[in-house]
Amino acid sequence: MIRPRPAWVARLRSWAGSLKLRLALASGVIIALSVVVVSSLMLERGGRHTEQAILDSEAANAEHLATVLRQRIVLLQVALRAAAAPVDATILTDPAAQVRYMQQRQVLATLFANIALVSADGRVLAVRDGSGIRQDGLSVADRPYFRQTVQLGRPIVSEPMIGRLSREPVVVLTMPVASVGPTGGAVLLGTLRLSSHDLLADLAATGSDGRTVVQTVVADASGLILAHPDPAMVMRPVESVPGLQSTVAQWVRSGRPIEPLPDAVNEAGYVVAKAGVAGADWMVFRVVSSEALLGGFQLAVREALGYAAGVALLATGLLWWWLVRLLRPLDRLEERARALGPDGLPLEEGWPDAPGEVGELELALRDSLRAQARVEASNASLLDKLRSVMSTAPMGLAFTRARHFEVVSDEWCRLLGYPVGALVGEPARLIYASEADYEQVGPDVADAFAAGRPFVGDFEFLRRDGGRFIGELHGRPVNVSDAAAGTIWLLRDVTDEREAHRELAWTANHDALTGLVNRRHFEHELARLLAHMQPGMTAAALFIDLDRFKQVNDSAGHAAGDQVLREVAQALAASVRRDELVARLGGDEFAIVLGACDLAAAERIAHKVRLAVEQVIVRWGEHELSVGASVGVVEIPAGGVDVAGVLNGADLACYEAKQAGRNAVRTGSLPSLRLVTSRPG
Repeated sequence: MIRPRPAWVARLRSWAGSLKLRLALASGVIIALSVVVVSSLMLERGGRHTEQAILDSEAANAEHLATVLRQRIVLLQVALRAAAAPVDATILTDPAAQVRYMQQRQVLATLFANIALVSADGRVLAVRDGSGIRQDGLSVADRPYFRQTVQLGRPIVSEPMIGRLSREPVVVLTMPVASVGPTGGAVLLGTLRLSSHDLLADLAATGSDGRTVVQTVVADASGLILAHPDPAMVMRPVESVPGLQSTVAQWVRSGRPIEPLPDAVNEAGYVVAKAGVAGADWMVFRVVSSEALLGGFQLAVREALGYAAGVALLATGLLWWWLVRLLRPLDRLEERARALGPDGLPLEEGWPDAPGEVGELELALRDSLRAQARVEASNASLLDKLRSVMSTAPMGLAFTRARHFEVVSDEWCRLLGYPVGALVGEPARLIYASEADYEQVGPDVADAFAAGRPFVGDFEFLRRDGGRFIGELHGRPVNVSDAAAGTIWLLRDVTDEREAHRELAWTANHDALTGLVNRRHFEHELARLLAHMQPGMTAAALFIDLDRFKQVNDSAGHAAGDQVLREVAQALAASVRRDELVARLGGDEFAIVLGACDLAAAERIAHKVRLAVEQVIVRWGEHELSVGASVGVVEIPAGGVDVAGVLNGADLACYEAKQAGRNAVRTGSLPSLRLVTSRPG
């Protein structure tokens, strides 16, 4: 039971939507805006100076970080150069010498996640990391940083990548190693893990002083993140960092320059500073919320808004009192309008005599009500006539609006098992057996009506007693240009018609004896497969001819032969996947199409099929009936072959199996058949 709302709730809702309150609020808003504009102008100049000072400070911080990062790279390169002094050429061929070389690089190993000595052809001779020294025999010849180092003969700082040794995001510093002797040089590699901050520890971090939160991000020239407070962000696009989208877009439009000169901007709610790391072609970005840095200015704005709100509240109260006095005639007009209806005053009585705009509104309202009364009387007459027509219609008719029944014919109720008139006012969902069908009807009907055609569809409907039937539903809009006008529906029971149609369709495509698809449907599906095969795809076809089937018919009769064919069909279907196409082409000939299957796999399946047929034994009276199978297999390439070619090739391969002594498998190729012997078993 729904409890009525208290009277004070109704009055409160009435006051909240009144014109008087809206006018008072609008005036208060205007006053508040005036105060805010004056306050904002006073604070603007101070805000600009404060913002510029913050931008200069952030730019200096970004420049400092870029300088520190450049110095660290230089120190690491110096360490690599010191370790890359010319070596004896024998180290490039002697594994033991390579291990000793790595053992002597104790200091260098503490600076990098791992170090590696690589020959000039890209072979990794030795690797040293936290777990020790190993010689995996990997190759980095395909890595761009290695090829550049060998070609240019100078150190390189690589792009970010997934390390081949560490399997995590890294950058690699390279240093050419000269050798004493004719063997050639080598390259010394130092790997820095990005996710664990080997190089960028204490640079890419989130700092907090209680009011500001700063994110420092390092990216390479292509825009990939090298360092971020969240390791999961490493190697993602730098524009995915909140606050950097606009700055990165401008940087990309200008050609991604790596300039050491710092810069800082305040836009899109963030202060962003950037500076380039010379030599490494990296960029340092510092991102901090504008709210955090410019909070003082914004606090002043909020205080100004608070004063404006107080002034506006006082003005709104005064305006409310004044408007209540001015609009009292409107309240009386509202009271008369509420008295309309079958139980209220007659249409022409009780109206207030008000001057001005309220009087004009009263006259317009009375004219509108008179016109509405005439329309309702006309509609009631038309509705009575419509009900009379619908009661005699031979099929179900209904009218719905907003997915509810408004008019329902007697035949519609009979089809669905409801008493006459029982569905009026009920939701249309009530008669659908499937929620999915009901949800799909709406979009389908809208598409049909938008295309200027009626809607027609078959659905499963639910009777009142729980029974179900298939109904053909026709729908037309009452008004094409007004969807809210509703829809007229016709419904008839087509359960028997659809069942007869399905049985006819099944009979046309299947063999009546075995239940497998027949030759016509098999050729149709094979043609469809050939038309959709893409270059590089393969399929296969099997042609099966039963051995000794004539003896079965001769010895036990055709009824026994039919039973053998049925059990052979079951054995064939059980030997392949359920989605493979198995058909009886006629007599004792069968065929199978194997999708996405090469010749070797098809040959294995053919042997499985042959064995399955061989194991079929039918007991018929005193007879135990069995047959064999000669199987021809062809691989179907993409393009250049048709249905007749496939069947002909498989048939020829099957013929060869027959000639080879029956109960055998032979393979061929298309389009010119090449026979290959395959022994059973």
